[in-house]
Amino acid sequence: MAQRRLTDGQIAALALCSLWLLGTLGALTVGLLLPLAAFLHVAWIALPVPLVSIGVVYLVGFAAPEAFPSVARAWPRLGWAFASGISGVFGAIFVVEVAEAFDPWFAVPFLGVPVLLVAGLFARDLRVRTGAGILLVALIASGIAVPAALPEDTAARRLAATGVPHERTLAADLGPYRFPTKTTEDSGSLIVEYAPQLLISPVWAFATDVVESCETSVKTVWRLENATCAQVGEGEFIRRNADRIEFVQRRGALSVHLAGNHNWKPEELRELAGKTHPLTDAEIIAAVPKASSGNRTDVVAGFTRFVRAIFGPVGRE
Repeated sequence: MAQRRLTDGQIAALALCSLWLLGTLGALTVGLLLPLAAFLHVAWIALPVPLVSIGVVYLVGFAAPEAFPSVARAWPRLGWAFASGISGVFGAIFVVEVAEAFDPWFAVPFLGVPVLLVAGLFARDLRVRTGAGILLVALIASGIAVPAALPEDTAARRLAATGVPHERTLAADLGPYRFPTKTTEDSGSLIVEYAPQLLISPVWAFATDVVESCETSVKTVWRLENATCAQVGEGEFIRRNADRIEFVQRRGALSVHLAGNHNWKPEELRELAGKTHPLTDAEIIAAVPKASSGNRTDVVAGFTRFVRAIFGPVGRE
């Protein structure tokens, strides 16, 4: 019995799906050279990215000439591969900039879409070509317009997304150039974390309902397991276990918690507790995640800055 041959439409669909998959995989692998080149301002580091993109498109066209008959010959196919491959690279950068308004993972399924759509403009089927063109224009337009229409990313909006009152966002004073690196919402408190930097050990700061004694249950998931507790002053407690030490100090209706590893001494944590303050706007922007509903982003400006950074330092605007 003769084997059933795929139709031209099925071959075209398979070729376009292959371009999407290979474009996505390429962006997640060799495509990582692009941000490295932008960071170092060394363009040649990014050279493998367009070469791989062009090569992948050419190979797909070579393997499925029925899908793209207008570029079935070698030189037209090379031109098509160049246009589609380069468009795929810049399109992936555009997708990443759009994702900046939402979440970086938002970009992943769309990284291979630009090369698919540009290549699809040369497909055999007129409906595929028309659909690719309409989708390409629509996605570019919406990728610019939607992020521009989102609410502005502000410290107040980030904090509001956590649901934690400002008075419960206590930060330790480790100097004007030491910003917290991470915050975690935990049972109505915001745990502020400072990562290790040079000779400074990690430290955590947060506020809870008042702690009256060592037996008072602290309503946060963050706690020292198998810890001993001792009262060291009026409304002040030291809790320790094998790994960490925590200083607790009553302050009105709240208690301030400062914790670190055993490089910290109790008197040092007490001093930090006395200098805690609610997070400033700059500290919120540095450590509190963006609101999950998205934030306003100028995609065109971000795209331009990224591309310019690949070829040289971007001047201050």
